[in-house]
Amino acid sequence: MRNSLTFRLIATSFIWVGAALLVTAVLLVLLFRGHIENHFNRSLQDHLEELVSASNVSQADVLQMTWRPSDPRFNRPHSGWYWEIQQSGISIARSDSLWRDSLKVAVPGVNDVARIQQLVGPEQESLQVLAQNITFPQSKHPLLFVVAGPAIEIEQEVWAFTMQVAITLAVLGLGLLLAIWFQVRFGLHPLKALQQALGDIRHGKKERLPQNFPAEVQPVVSELNALLDHNSALLVRARTQAGNLAHAIKNPLTVIRNETKTIEAEQGNIIRKQVDSMTASMNRYLLRVRIAGTADVLGARSNVESVVKDLCFYMERLYRQRDIEINHALPADCWFQGEAQDLEEMLGNLIDNACKWANNIVRISAECAAGRLVILVEDDGEGIPEELHHYVLKRGRRLDEETPGSGLGLDIVRDIAELYRGSLELDHSALGGLVARLDLPAVKAVKQAR
Repeated sequence: MRNSLTFRLIATSFIWVGAALLVTAVLLVLLFRGHIENHFNRSLQDHLEELVSASNVSQADVLQMTWRPSDPRFNRPHSGWYWEIQQSGISIARSDSLWRDSLKVAVPGVNDVARIQQLVGPEQESLQVLAQNITFPQSKHPLLFVVAGPAIEIEQEVWAFTMQVAITLAVLGLGLLLAIWFQVRFGLHPLKALQQALGDIRHGKKERLPQNFPAEVQPVVSELNALLDHNSALLVRARTQAGNLAHAIKNPLTVIRNETKTIEAEQGNIIRKQVDSMTASMNRYLLRVRIAGTADVLGARSNVESVVKDLCFYMERLYRQRDIEINHALPADCWFQGEAQDLEEMLGNLIDNACKWANNIVRISAECAAGRLVILVEDDGEGIPEELHHYVLKRGRRLDEETPGSGLGLDIVRDIAELYRGSLELDHSALGGLVARLDLPAVKAVKQAR
């Protein structure tokens, strides 16, 4: 998971978005707190100015109030909103909400500006206090005007705003994260398409990558197509070299075999058998080398119906004198995941073997399912006992020495099938003879994949 590019992009984006939203939330709450505190302090200032405006001092230095502050919170006992006028530390007037209590504030300087203070109120509540010393013209002593409000109101306002900000930013963050997720998935979709295209090539559904990728991915696609072309060129070169090697060895062996005709009968027969054995072994191992180099070639595929039709055409003419009827029923969209030459090698041996032993009928059928190709080659001959099925698949084993052949055909078919991660099995046919079951990798519906 940690090596996933999608995970890295999404995780990094989530971290940055989360950090940005968190910083934004903190800044908004701090700004709002400052705004609320300023508004609260202005409210205290207004009440203080109202209290000073309603106050006067007589010639006898007695406080006279023409009216009392109109805010009803000052009339409700212990409401948290209080005002008080003090002279020389003694309360000479107070709000009804203060009852008989007094506010113990730090006394500011005379005619000094009003200052905000924090103190504990009568109900042990936290109060925000505005206090100012004012000296009236008729007064001999300054008067201390005090207005207080509950600090909890500030915290309540800030908490309510914090919850609103948290919910809003949470919804916004969720939307951003979903948008990032879709953006990353959409942005990396070409890589998924490239993976699918490479899988199609590996399974034989395509030979090259398409050219409709974004500009950022297209250079990689071009390099991969060049690599596929290089792989195909190496395959052709390997086949050519294998053919040249076979030709270079076969010619001296042919000369040696021809020269054995001049040698005495017994010695000549020994040499000829050894030459034939060397030729068969060389063909066998050259075939294995060629198949080993081509069994996993990317993009290789062959149409089964086309290969079988061509083979049946040649077999009907080869066995024309025996009047063998070769029937085949094959789906048109069934493809072998491999080289056509290899499929011809396998089916050619199986059909030829069936025609040798058939009385009148050879039947070929195939089906593709779950990525596998199953081809059945049946005949109506005498068949082979079940206990000998495994025996005849071994190299050079023959049950009838009078019938022409080397005994290598079924063994070669099995070798090629196994190199393609397939298998060859023999069983009793419904026609009465033998059925060869060839299991190979398949490519289904190639036309749709192009």
